[in-house]
Amino acid sequence: MTNLLMRCIQERAAIEMIYLSEKGVISHRLITPYSFDGKLITAYCAVRKQIRTFELKNILSVQFRFLPS
Repeated sequence: MTNLLMRCIQERAAIEMIYLSEKGVISHRLITPYSFDGKLITAYCAVRKQIRTFELKNILSVQFRFLPS
């Protein structure tokens, strides 16, 4: 998953993911990652329409997503 994140950051591509919040809520997110430090991902979240931070350990699944320019 780390390689996918780094590729998306370099290519400014999006990731579709299933995410488990700290409160135990599962959500579907479309994010465009900006940075990754090994544990935390800083990304634009299309669901919340803002920059958010996501914990790598809480990502249940990911899929690379090309977005139209």
